Amino acid sequence: MKKYILGSLTIVMLLTSFHGKAQQTLAVLNENIYSLNYNPGKPSLYKWHASLPGFSNFSTSFSENVVTYKKLITSTDTSKIIDPSRLVKGLKRPSRIIYDMNEELLGFGLKIDKNSYFSFSSRLRSETYLFLPNEIMSLMITGNADYIGETVESNPGIFHSTYLEFGFAYQYTIKKKYTVGIRPKLLFGITNIQTTQSSLSFLTTDEWNLQLNSTMEMNTYMPFNNEFQFQQDPFINGLFQNPGFSFDIGTNIELPYDLGVAVSINDLGYIFWQNEKLTNHFSLSTSDTGQWTSDGNIVFNGFEVSFAGIENGQMPDISNVFDSLTTNDFIEYAYIKSNSYRSSLYPKLYAEVFYKLSNYRFSILSRTDFVGKHVIPSVTFAANGYFGEIVELALTCSIYNRTFSNLGFGFHFHFGPVQWYCAVDNLISPIFPKTFNNFSFQSGLFFGIRPKEDKNIKSSYL
Repeated sequence: MKKYILGSLTIVMLLTSFHGKAQQTLAVLNENIYSLNYNPGKPSLYKWHASLPGFSNFSTSFSENVVTYKKLITSTDTSKIIDPSRLVKGLKRPSRIIYDMNEELLGFGLKIDKNSYFSFSSRLRSETYLFLPNEIMSLMITGNADYIGETVESNPGIFHSTYLEFGFAYQYTIKKKYTVGIRPKLLFGITNIQTTQSSLSFLTTDEWNLQLNSTMEMNTYMPFNNEFQFQQDPFINGLFQNPGFSFDIGTNIELPYDLGVAVSINDLGYIFWQNEKLTNHFSLSTSDTGQWTSDGNIVFNGFEVSFAGIENGQMPDISNVFDSLTTNDFIEYAYIKSNSYRSSLYPKLYAEVFYKLSNYRFSILSRTDFVGKHVIPSVTFAANGYFGEIVELALTCSIYNRTFSNLGFGFHFHFGPVQWYCAVDNLISPIFPKTFNNFSFQSGLFFGIRPKEDKNIKSSYL
């Protein structure tokens, strides 16, 4: 069991160590065809566009509000020391780590008539949301003195999905002011972790006894068995055995006085995990008493760490490192095969208000992610403008994951039919790595031609 848990966490980290959330700057680059990813109802300027396989829409990002170098490391006159108490003071509720990958494999689009645009996109996507209980982290670092007589409840959880996506989008514009769009998508699941039930509560009594009650239910679809052995044949043979569907829908409305609104909701749908060789159900709960106490003392005696064999150049078996923690008396768990299950995607609601002034456009864009019972809001303030007929620039400031210093920048260059763009949502993190906890980068090349009657328009909306 320990091997499986450690292995699963390792795989999640490997799958998500390079990716994350936010990515709002690209959404306001209106000359860019990939801004339609956020709202299929945003008007397209192009007569046609075509992607370069694997090079047209590359994104990588990271977002967390748990730890930064500045929170954890303290400098003295002679050295630098790790100060966990500073980490506890900086914890924000809830602590979460969010990762995302969205890579286009192949895409194209064309204007069917004057008011209609059709597009196709195939993508590899991976999303992970990890929610951590701050109270348990604080308990491990500083003890339970701060929680005497208090019952603390939280809902930790892991939500992860990796899948192939094939989307067909259609948009229609009425009188050049009202545009609606829809994008149905066919999905094929690759990996999944879905927390279906999670409850964690503990009480520190006046006698300093620690009482714990916890339950967790989780469905998993990972390419490993109970012994954390890679299952190559079932995994490869099952790549197209987990179908799903979803859709995006959106609209863009231009109002009087150079105002406008745009609203969309994305990723409404499900994946059905049907390859029974890799579908599993994990459950964990405390014992009947739910107490880690014995005669008024905490039963847990700490970890007994054994590194025998290291002096001979041999690494110890991970199962032998943590040997003194015997869970059979107070924790029950099971990991069993399941025939199939269904998991939902993670819907995202976008709402934008914009104002046009000469060759510039100012907007406020909000994004809300819905993950299980968790709601994750964010907001972006943006200003962008079109200079000549060559480049569009955008400057953004985003508030997400309870951080406020996310300054972003983006550009889109036109070189005839060649379109090159780049968008960054946090310029400060690479410059000041001690505060690094959010970063997002997107860039790519694609081909696109606008209709002749639109070539003199200086912006998508101007």
